[in-house]
Parts: sequence; structure tokens; C-alpha cells
Amino acid sequence: MLYVKPNVEKFIEQLNEKDRRIVGEHIFRLERGLPPVGDLEKLYDCRYRLHISRRYTMFIEHDGNDTTILKIMTIEQAHKRYGRI
Repeated sequence: MLYVKPNVEKFIEQLNEKDRRIVGEHIFRLERGLPPVGDLEKLYDCRYRLHISRRYTMFIEHDGNDTTILKIMTIEQAHKRYGRI
């Protein structure tokens, strides 16, 4: 089951149509299961980071059959907030 936090929905609503489509495609991929390991970077425990089109970073929690999209932000925002990894 895929869950999306309300802050993620608000972020997506603010995107232009093209970016909304690109982010939506990645969310659709998550509905079918986690993407291949090459697309996904494990941060710790059940938390992952997924880069989207070199513009956005999606933070995900995957626990068994449940996946939750915790946050989406620009890559620049992610680097400022969490440092370059």
C-alpha cells in the first residue's frame, strides 16, 4: 500500500504541469513496488532517498508491504537541509 503525506500533496500541487507529470510517474512506479536499487539510495533502517529527474528528491519509508512518501523537495533544498551526501 502506498501512502502520501499531506505536505507532499501540497508540494506537488505547486509544481508546473511538466514537473507534476514527472513526479507523478515516479509515484506511480512506487505504487507497483520499490524501484530498482540503482534508482534508490538507502539512508538508514527503512528510509530511502529517490532522485527525480535531477531536480527533486523524494524521501520514502518502506516497511514490509507499506511505502510512505514522507517529503519531496528540490535537490538544492535537500542539500541545504541535509547536507551533500
